[in-house]
Formats: sequence, C-alpha cells, structure tokens
Amino acid sequence: MKRRILLVDDEVNVRKALSTSLRKAGYDTKEAASGAEALEQIGQYEPDVMLLDLRMPEMDGMETLRRLKQAKSAHPSVIMMTAYGSANDVMEAMRLGAYDYVQKPFDLSQVKQVVAKALKPETGDEEGTMRPSQEEQTDCPGYLVGLSPAMQEVYKLVGKVSMTRATVLIQGESGTGKELIARAIHNNSPRADQPLIPVNCGAIPEKLLESELFGYERGAFTGAVTRKPGLFEAANGGTLFLDEVGELTPSLQVKLLRVLQERTLVRLGGVEPIPIDVRIIAATNRDLQERIRLELFREDLYYRLNVVPIQMPPLRERKDDIPLLIRHFLTKFGRETGKEGCYLSPAAVELLNAYHWPGNVRQLENTIERAVVLASGPAILPEHVQLQLEETRKASQEAKERRGLQFEDRTMKDIISEVEKEAITRALQREKGNRLRTAKRLGISRSALLYKMDMYAIDVSEE
Repeated sequence: MKRRILLVDDEVNVRKALSTSLRKAGYDTKEAASGAEALEQIGQYEPDVMLLDLRMPEMDGMETLRRLKQAKSAHPSVIMMTAYGSANDVMEAMRLGAYDYVQKPFDLSQVKQVVAKALKPETGDEEGTMRPSQEEQTDCPGYLVGLSPAMQEVYKLVGKVSMTRATVLIQGESGTGKELIARAIHNNSPRADQPLIPVNCGAIPEKLLESELFGYERGAFTGAVTRKPGLFEAANGGTLFLDEVGELTPSLQVKLLRVLQERTLVRLGGVEPIPIDVRIIAATNRDLQERIRLELFREDLYYRLNVVPIQMPPLRERKDDIPLLIRHFLTKFGRETGKEGCYLSPAAVELLNAYHWPGNVRQLENTIERAVVLASGPAILPEHVQLQLEETRKASQEAKERRGLQFEDRTMKDIISEVEKEAITRALQREKGNRLRTAKRLGISRSALLYKMDMYAIDVSEE
C-alpha cells in the first residue's frame, strides 16, 4: 500500500511540483490550498505525512499545526515549509510537535529525504508524544538571528528539547550565544514561569562556588552565621544554567554528579538530603572529550550532562547570516543612540564579510555598536570598523605567539618539558598557588608536583 502525503500550500505551483516529484517516488499524494481544507481532509484521507506551508491566508501553518495537535485522533508527521522562517518560527513549530522544518526554495531531493525519514516507524511514536505549549512567542536577540542551515538545526533542537526535562550540553566557541540558547530553551519550556539561574563556573573560586551552588548551614565555616540556601534550591522548579562547566574542579564535579543522579543535595555542614526539581543546562567552550583524556573532567559526569548536545556554529561557518546580523545590530544600536538612519557603505560591508570573526557574534555586535557611535553621519565607512578589526587581529596574533610552541631543532623531551611546565604553572595560578588543589587538578600526587616544581624552577606563591 502506498504511503499517503497531504500537500498544504496556497501556491498551486508549489503543490503541483511537490505532487509530481513525490508521485514519481512512489507515494500517493493529495493537495489542499488552505489550513482549513487540510483539517477537513485529514479524517478521510488519513495521510502519513503532511507537508504544511507556514505562510497562508486566513489560517496559517502554525495555527493549523496547533489545531491538528489538539485533536484527539491520530495525526500525521508534519513537515513545515516556509521561505520566511525565523528562529521563533522554527522553535515554535518543533515545540508544537512538527517532525522537521524545510526552507523554500528547497531541493526536491531534499524534501524526499525528509519525507522518507518521517515515514520511518521508529520516529512516529516519539513525535506523537509532543504536546502543545503556551502560544506566546519570545523575542529572539541578535545571537539567534540567522537562516543558515547550521542555525536552523539549532532552532529545531531547541524546539524539540524545550518541552522535556532532559539535561542539555551546549558547546561552542566564546561569543556564539550559548547562554541565549539556554534562555530560549527555558523560555519555551513548561518551566518558563519559574526562575532561570545562571552561574559562571569559571569565574568563582572553588570554595565560594561550592557554597553558592549547594548552600550551607549555620556554623558550616567561619562567617556562616545563618543558614543560606544555594543556587540549586533557588532554581527549584526552574532551570540552573551552568556556564563554563568544563572549569569545575574535580571535587565539585563529584558533587554535581551526585546531585544529577540522586536529585537531592546536602548543604555544606548539613546532613539531611534536600530533594530538588531542577533542570540542568550546561555550556562550555572547552573540548570536554580532550579534558576527559587528560583526566581533568569526569567521563561519567560528561555523559550525565550530554543527554542532548547542541553545537553552536562559529560565525565563520555561517557567513550567509552576517548581512542579517548586521541589519539587526544596525537597527538595535541606531535606536539606542538616536541614529536610526545609519547604514553600512559597500566597502564596509565587504570588509566585514571578508573578516574571519574569531570573537563570533559578540565581536560583530561590538563592532557595529562602536561603528554606529563613531560615525559622524548616517554612513558607516571602512575606517569606522577597520580599527577595531585590526586591534583584534593584532591581539589574537600576539596571544598565539605567546602560547605557541616552537618545534624546529628541538628534541621531543624539550617539547614535552615545556608543555608540562606551562601546564603546572597555569594550574598553580588558577588554584592561587595551593599545592594540594593543583595536584588534584593535574591528577598527580602532591609530592610529584613539588618535585616537578623544583625541577622546572617554578615559583608561584600561595595567596
């Protein structure tokens, strides 16, 4: 029996092209020119897949999808189609249970691949469990502007995972918008009316971070004159965002793992376990697999955090989004500075498009803000952006030269010694010179650390 596909689009040419292509691939197809017509046909035709256009008069695709999912009867896998997809549209569609989302103009072979995937039996039950969510949409900031395929995949994941309580690990370079993705997941989830508590694991000393995360009882340490609940308790019912989770010390990794496993915590100085209902979203710009190999990050904690991985693409891999981002930031900073007529000259646009953006979207945002401020008139010229790009390029090159290894005319022993000395020095600096904590961070004994410090003449005093 042929699998049935319902094609819903107000443009007859689109319907005919899809119908011809899918019939040649062996499918049975039926067409509908509106959302209302599609809902009428579903009961009689009982399609396996629906290709649904987002922008249609009267009842658009999103409302059609919403009504379809509210129906108690079985419904097809829905593939949304649009030429105008925004981050909000993609996340809303996936949150409402759409199977996938394709952009016009599309390659018909791509559509056939998505249809074939949607017809696989193992995906049907999973998609059928999705439930409609709150109908209001949230405004997306600049980091979520973009129609590139890489960002579309991110939006899809956000929409799918937001309605679950699954732990999410967001990975990507600095400046790609990891925290904003975490906020998008929280804001589109059933926990949206509960707190989202962000904490930067790399910016707080270990002892302070431990008490901040887990809280403490009165008398737990000098200065603990009252009981204080931690951030886990503050986020109860909501979401805790652990930014730069790769910077956690080994002892804190163990405690975090225990909380994730048992869904309870014990305050510092306490004995009673406290049950918590907190969703964890973690983020890092570190290569956690490499840190596991170096025994700096626990493998069991990695798998607890990496339930749903989201990889943020660097801006250099989504350069088609740069014009959209530029327009967005021009509008934003034009309003903030009272220069709403600002525009980039063609030469300035060419300069920005050719740049490699090591600081990603954050760097582009800062560059546009500075250019808007510096421009004396509405036109932003190359000199308004060139200086900052040159400064960044020079600083980046100097940093590479400072940390770069020289391999020429050197033995393997010399190279390894330099790497080892640098690793020990950085670890000591991070641990404020504390030998015991440094040894734990490096995964060696304290005596071995002291021996190597003496051998390499490393002198980092304790603070």
